[in-house]
Amino acid sequence: MASDKVKWILLDACLAAAAFLLAYALRFLPVYLIPGETIQEAYRLYFHQALLVLPALVVLRLLFLVILGVYRGISRFAGLHELRQILLAVSYGTLVLAGWDLLVFFINGLDGFPELPEALRRRVPIPIVAVDWMACLILVGGARAARRMRDLTRFNSSAAIHNVVIIGAGEVGDLVVRNFMHNPQMGYRPLGYVDEDQSLWGRQIHGLPVFGGLEDLPSLIEEMEVVEVLVATPQPSLRLLNRIVEICEAAHVGFKIVPAVSDLMSERMSINQIRSVGIEDLLGREPVDLKLGSELDYLRDETVMVTGAGGSIGSELCRQILQGHPRQLLLLGRGENSLYEIVAELRMKCAQGRMEREEERLTLLIADIQDVQRMERIFEERRPTIVFHAAAHKHVPLMESHPGEAIKNNIIGTFNVACLSKQWGAKRFILISTDKAVEPASVMGASKRVAEMIVSAFSRDPDTSTPLTTSFISVRFGNVLGSRGSVVPLFRRQIAAGGPVTVTHPEVERYFMTIPEAVHLVLQAGAMGGNGQLLLLDMGRPVKIVDLARRMITLSGFEPNVDVDIEFIGLRPGEKLKEELLTANEDLSPTEHPKIFATRVDKPTLEEVKEWLRRLDALTDHAGREEIVAELQRIVPEFQPFEGEASG
Repeated sequence: MASDKVKWILLDACLAAAAFLLAYALRFLPVYLIPGETIQEAYRLYFHQALLVLPALVVLRLLFLVILGVYRGISRFAGLHELRQILLAVSYGTLVLAGWDLLVFFINGLDGFPELPEALRRRVPIPIVAVDWMACLILVGGARAARRMRDLTRFNSSAAIHNVVIIGAGEVGDLVVRNFMHNPQMGYRPLGYVDEDQSLWGRQIHGLPVFGGLEDLPSLIEEMEVVEVLVATPQPSLRLLNRIVEICEAAHVGFKIVPAVSDLMSERMSINQIRSVGIEDLLGREPVDLKLGSELDYLRDETVMVTGAGGSIGSELCRQILQGHPRQLLLLGRGENSLYEIVAELRMKCAQGRMEREEERLTLLIADIQDVQRMERIFEERRPTIVFHAAAHKHVPLMESHPGEAIKNNIIGTFNVACLSKQWGAKRFILISTDKAVEPASVMGASKRVAEMIVSAFSRDPDTSTPLTTSFISVRFGNVLGSRGSVVPLFRRQIAAGGPVTVTHPEVERYFMTIPEAVHLVLQAGAMGGNGQLLLLDMGRPVKIVDLARRMITLSGFEPNVDVDIEFIGLRPGEKLKEELLTANEDLSPTEHPKIFATRVDKPTLEEVKEWLRRLDALTDHAGREEIVAELQRIVPEFQPFEGEASG
């Protein structure tokens, strides 16, 4: 890099000198050709003046180029900003030269300085000053333009690996093409753009045409031997992505998505991070934008506890809660490996981001929420003021064959954490629930329904002398893409193994959301939820699992039922064809957020809850599945259990 700067400094010195001498030559060479000794003597005098002024002017030009930062840029990326810098630097040098000229003019020559050569006691002719300015600007600026043209020529003649079409002729598309031009080693040869803005059709950007709209893409792929399509549209809509994927699937070409321009500009991501279109890009709805800013203020300087902190939702909660600057973040769970990983990740991020004292605020707690004595000690010592309860057993078929464990963890564990939150004066308790709690058909769903009712019971006025200081809130949402034990990681493993991809039933469908969306909702609930409320996300339409499987196979570069088979294996114990977000007795009411709705679940008394727990606790270790399921049905009458033998 240093040698490149030296080369440009030397080149600019030569160009500045050439511009100045050229100005004198253009002004006096025709005069020199006129016969007459007096005229030729005047020419020699001014040529002598040029040689004397030249070194000072060149140094002056270089000085202004350095001051204005021309050499701090990378020459092969030179653009309008660099041209502006060069224009200012050349103009400032010319102004100094003109100032010297004016000085000589106002003192009527420098005859009072006989020690100066005669050539320096004369004014530099004004036409020479003007021509020198123009020539210097053309030569110095033109050198950068020539470098850009050389790179472009080298790009166009390079043997690029991939012919690509760019979807989107805006800022992102512009950045993509410029990057490819400067880095032919990336292996992309952009042929042009496709954009829905008809005003751009037929125009050119960086010499590449805007061919037309999406309807032109199939013919372009066929005629121009396109092997990949790059989506360079900021926040592409679901309709646009699905249409692009359909076209590319039919043409058997690849498709990828470029980071958003905001990420590129802020250097959070680079063009090199072009990625494949992910299944999360193709949900059955537009992604929910739940940006959190001031909403996180309720976490500032609080002691926040996350149970199940090593899980998919719990770990993401910890990542985002840390941005709210809590006084202490308590990461509680019983899986030491997963807890160690999330704590190590957060500490590394704190160190990289230079987050002051954040690393000191992380506390790892190995504990089981079923262990009342251990949990009591933790609450007494740590005094959490906000509790996010994400710990739960969630695997539906496994809980069918182990109903006692679902009772212990999802019901008794929830009661323990909620009771201690109230006892030690936590400000908020937020339960992470699931759509499987609605009209449950599984032990897991029924146990989460009971957990919701327990939280509602605590939101009632207590039946003790202790005043109610804790807001008890539940958050209910659908399946989370990519969480451990969910269908997406299973499909990925099956596709990697060559198939088959197993789907329970051709008509089974689920609501889906991404892990960040789920966590945004939970944090929003903590900020806006009222005591006793159950908050739900507007999740749009449910997605058929078989469609999800087909799309994942396609995104992996294979053809469904040709390269990778899809096999239907039948519904597993406890599974339903369709999930719901509301029971028949629940009504939605809007909240301040357009995508979040509130409802209220049944509110039993704490005495009723304690009676449930006494009966369930007596059954968990000794009774069979039928007895536990029957007891759950007494508590949750709408529970329609799986009839048959459950196996894990």
